[in-house]
Amino acid sequence: MPAGAGRPLAVGGRSTYGVRMTIVTAPKTTGRVLVVILLAQFIIVVDSTFMNVSLSTLVADFDTTVTGIQNAITLYTLVMAAFMIAGAKVGDIIGRKRAFVIGLSVYSVGTSITAISPTLAVFILGWSILEGLGAAMMLPAMMSLIVSNFAAGPARAKAYAGFAAIAGIAAGIGPIIGGLFTSYLSWRLAFASELLVALYIVTQLKIIKDAPFLGRKPRFDWTGFILSAAGLITAVLGIVMASAYGLFISRVDVEIFGQVVLAAGQVSPTVILVSIGLLFLIAFVLVERSRDRHHHDTLLDLSLFGIRAVSAGTAVQLLQYLVLTGAIFALSLYVQMELNYSAIQSGLTLLPLSLAVLLSAAVSGRVFSRRFAPRSVILAGFAIIVVGAAAMGVLARDATSGTEFILGLALVGFGAGTIASQNQNLIMSSVKPQRSNETSGVINTSQNIGASLGTSLAGALILSVFVLTATTLIDSSPVFSASEQSQLDTAVTEKAQIISDAQLSNAVAELPADQQAEILEINAEARQTALTVVYAGLALAGLLGFAAALRLPRTPPLSSTGAGSTDTSKAGTGKQP
Repeated sequence: MPAGAGRPLAVGGRSTYGVRMTIVTAPKTTGRVLVVILLAQFIIVVDSTFMNVSLSTLVADFDTTVTGIQNAITLYTLVMAAFMIAGAKVGDIIGRKRAFVIGLSVYSVGTSITAISPTLAVFILGWSILEGLGAAMMLPAMMSLIVSNFAAGPARAKAYAGFAAIAGIAAGIGPIIGGLFTSYLSWRLAFASELLVALYIVTQLKIIKDAPFLGRKPRFDWTGFILSAAGLITAVLGIVMASAYGLFISRVDVEIFGQVVLAAGQVSPTVILVSIGLLFLIAFVLVERSRDRHHHDTLLDLSLFGIRAVSAGTAVQLLQYLVLTGAIFALSLYVQMELNYSAIQSGLTLLPLSLAVLLSAAVSGRVFSRRFAPRSVILAGFAIIVVGAAAMGVLARDATSGTEFILGLALVGFGAGTIASQNQNLIMSSVKPQRSNETSGVINTSQNIGASLGTSLAGALILSVFVLTATTLIDSSPVFSASEQSQLDTAVTEKAQIISDAQLSNAVAELPADQQAEILEINAEARQTALTVVYAGLALAGLLGFAAALRLPRTPPLSSTGAGSTDTSKAGTGKQP
């Protein structure tokens, strides 16, 4: 029997019923391993933003609505969030490299189906579900593979920093990539190119050293998995449904199989589903604590959150991506529907954000890391984001061109890149290598919850504010009679969608000229007000991120700590569990 089999393993002075990973000090590693891992990270994260600029094209190709495409974008990150912790645990059971290969295979099948999808349903199956599931297997394994392929100290710290920075870069430049493919080739080829990257990664698998482990393999915690997945999916889907029904009060009847279960004017399904989701998550926490007390394997070791860098850092990760993806989605929707921009024009509008992410990730990783503590750099990043989001909200009131958003976009991008260069590195440096896989699952879960919430909340808030503003303007307009106002109010409330002026003009072509002009003006003003409110909300999320970052431990600059090898979180946290 192998040493340690059948009994709990001691890690850091406490018993665990997980896997003990043998830490291999890798020989001097070429840059090829890091390139392979960063490429995998790049295609996964870029997927969450590169279709935002193709909204109008996808709506036309699939004969659907903006809300349908928004749901597909949200579902991709939601699937990753719901299955990420489970993916990390599977990696513990079957091995990190094997989990990475299986995830890469599922991801490749998904991107192939997406590239040839004839309908929105098939598109969602390939992109949102299969690619999301593949990514949930790959991402946690990749963080552990960094441990086994890079020696503890500066080499591992740089690999962690690169892994974190490439996520911010991919999210930032995704709109440019999507715009180029959609305008000059096809959005389908964007997904096909991901398959080529995946095939290249397959050819390089032999150079990646696995993370071997000894001891008893943990059993999969099915109860914890069902509760956590149900909680996350239910809560986020509830927020997604706010676009169609409203955040708090349902705008229209909610029907299931033709039966009205909630009448218009009653509580929104968003409130009900989010509440149910939170109950599932509370049950998950209680079950995991009970299993731990009885020395049963758990899906997630909740003691991780006793490490302040982990608990505060995951909140930072969530809020950073909420702001970044929300900003990209909201502005992409605005310039395509308000300014009638093409995919490439939309991508170029977001170029200041992309360039700022690239610049800040490089500067923060190479310069700020050497001079300033991660906590200070992250706080500065959120302060910059708040200023940028607030500036965009002000500009949205009277903007007539995408160029007017340059300053605000650059600030949001610079702040996001600054945070990305520090936060993951700080979190991973605070835990022992044996716990890298599980910690990675937590980090990536929070990141994808943030991305899901960013897109879904931005969409929901835009429509809610749009409906409220449009109906208010209609009711105060002298152009319409009382009966016409009532009819228009009903139409806006029940069929709320963000559409272009051209689409609206076709829809109201039979009305008198003065009423057509009035409707177009109301539509434009309601959209502008909605965007202003959304960016005010994103600025508030940035402030919440700043508050979360205040809880991060005070540590020296990461470049001076030998990140990745020691526990840097002891300041103000006590001994690591």
